[in-house]
Amino acid sequence: MEENLDMVKKKLNRARVLLMALALFVAIGIGYSAERAVSAQQQPSSLPTPADLSRTFVNIAKQVKPAVVNIDSTEETKGIALQRGGQIPLPLFPGLEDAVPRKQKGTGSGVIISPDGYILTNDHVAGKATKLQVKLADGREFKAKLVGTDPETDLAVIKIDAQDLPYAKLGDSDKLEQGEWVIALGSPFGLQQTMTAGIVSALGRDIPGAGQFTNFIQTDASINPGNSGGPLVNMNGEVIGINSMIISRSGASEGVGFAIPANLASKVYGQLVKNGRVTRAYLGLYPVEVTPAIARSLKYTGTEGALVSDVSRGNPPAAKAGLESGDIITEVDGKAIKTPKQLVETVADLPVGKQVTVKFVRDGVERTTMVTLGERPKANAQEPEENGQEQPEDSRFGISLNNLTPQIAAQLKLKVTTGVLVQNVQPDSSFAEAGIRRGDVIHRLNGKLITNRADWLRETNVLKNDKELVLQIERNGQFAYVTVTLD
Repeated sequence: MEENLDMVKKKLNRARVLLMALALFVAIGIGYSAERAVSAQQQPSSLPTPADLSRTFVNIAKQVKPAVVNIDSTEETKGIALQRGGQIPLPLFPGLEDAVPRKQKGTGSGVIISPDGYILTNDHVAGKATKLQVKLADGREFKAKLVGTDPETDLAVIKIDAQDLPYAKLGDSDKLEQGEWVIALGSPFGLQQTMTAGIVSALGRDIPGAGQFTNFIQTDASINPGNSGGPLVNMNGEVIGINSMIISRSGASEGVGFAIPANLASKVYGQLVKNGRVTRAYLGLYPVEVTPAIARSLKYTGTEGALVSDVSRGNPPAAKAGLESGDIITEVDGKAIKTPKQLVETVADLPVGKQVTVKFVRDGVERTTMVTLGERPKANAQEPEENGQEQPEDSRFGISLNNLTPQIAAQLKLKVTTGVLVQNVQPDSSFAEAGIRRGDVIHRLNGKLITNRADWLRETNVLKNDKELVLQIERNGQFAYVTVTLD
């Protein structure tokens, strides 16, 4: 009985010890939590308040607005006067080319880049103007002269005769990230010194027809007619873009605006101020995308690179270095090339006259050549001619083909005098959908040489379950690669 009582006492003692330890642990925990709570109350929050954000916008406005200008332009045009001074360009009214010149006025924006009066704006604001009037934020007005323009990037530099002007700093647009707050300043609808805010919606936008060298910054900051040429500013008060265009069904802002990156604008600005024009290096070829079908036909493993669809006329740098249609360029001057656009931009950024190493693949074999870069000329598009006589259709593809003769080749100004001439294309055929048209000459089918209709029939007769045909064609003396997706 006594032994049982002793055992009960020992168990009770152990229980008391455990309870005391537990109580001490809880007390320590409560004290620690209370200390943290007091500490949190004593320390101010690190997150900005709405008032802080508002004050940031105010400070940026005070910092940048003095450098933002309004530009009134006057352009001499020939047109027919309409109500309220509107005009219709003469090409819409043939035979009126000798009409009296009229003055067309426009309004845009710009940003002062240096204290001695250099202003960065858009080419479409100032490029064709015969008179430029600049109004500063303080109300002063100056006549401006055009220093230089670059239509390929829609940038222009103008200058006013003044000193000690407030000016804005160009930031590093390569550091810009999607989602950052940005501010647009300018004169939308002539309302000077207007400020709107938004975020960076996207980066590196390639807008067809809007310039080959411009990877636009997209923003939802409100941009309207008259904002063109004004700055897009980051939250450090740096100009990270020049507002250039919008996409809109109504003609006013719908939240899809675009600005030219500041790093590109800085390069163009430097050349225009120094030389009055922009020079860019070029290889002298026509690069296109390497599709999986084209890669297979050319024995190329992968889809990165730029396919040389043709080499320019007049013995350009690419031709002198031995590059030819069908080569796939993978590297220029030590920089990997993944797309045709990247090839053009990479070469354009290099100095004219520089000798560079170009790596390319031909017939599945990697090769290297040295190219001395030339100066890129202005584009000069040519429309192909359409000649030849009708031949029976190839019912499998909905096209009519004929052998190419030296006479027709000379008439069409072709480089190669053999091949098959496309005489007709059914509008609803796969070839028509791929862009093949009357007057094109086919030189290769899936990498195989086509010199006449017999070659064409031989190669098409051995086709099995092919869903894609890769054609090398020549149109008005220019080679191109076309992929035809069969129904």
